[in-house]
Amino acid sequence: MSKPQLAYWDCRGRGYPIRFALEYMGVDYDYFVYTQGKEGDGGESTWKHQKTQIGLDSPNLPYWIDDSIKLSESRAVLMYVIRKYKPSLIPSNIGDLARAEVMEGILGDIIQNFAIFIYTDQEQTKAMFENTVPSKMSILSKMLGGKKFLLGDEICYLDFLVFSYFYLLKAYRENLISDHANLVDYMTNFEAIPAIAAFIKSPGYIEGPCVGMHSAIKI
Repeated sequence: MSKPQLAYWDCRGRGYPIRFALEYMGVDYDYFVYTQGKEGDGGESTWKHQKTQIGLDSPNLPYWIDDSIKLSESRAVLMYVIRKYKPSLIPSNIGDLARAEVMEGILGDIIQNFAIFIYTDQEQTKAMFENTVPSKMSILSKMLGGKKFLLGDEICYLDFLVFSYFYLLKAYRENLISDHANLVDYMTNFEAIPAIAAFIKSPGYIEGPCVGMHSAIKI
């Protein structure tokens, strides 16, 4: 049986929450990287050439292939690998799960506004970002409180997403995180998890770029 494969562009983007989860769970997988700058040549190794050859229902990156399972859409991939390899990362308590989903919704608002801004770099989208994101970060900080991770002393599925996007926001403007001491501590706690710390030190880990080459603001 061949190893499962995760594929994404040569940046962190939507691929790294999945990578953090896989590394944390100790999954043996292959990681295939598509180079954005080579897409124009349409060669056999490009996403442009392969996207209709793989058998995905919705050709997109990242994708995950696990024998007959072929998935795209980043959240679907993340939740599939967690349900398969460590379902305990999904809260069994209905209250905890609801709280996680509230925070996930807030995070989604943050990332949507941030993505629109960095891919356009216009005054209108910057104003939307400034009017939305700092206040949403304050809400997440308040919900985190003094906890080590989002729901307490143990991580859950959402921590992989939150850390990854906090990293992105910090790379753009550090005070989005540093204005909240507990968010700084949260990121430190996540990076100190042994499996995560080992991944960060590994040759396959990249600190950037954080977003795709077509973004107006490079991070």
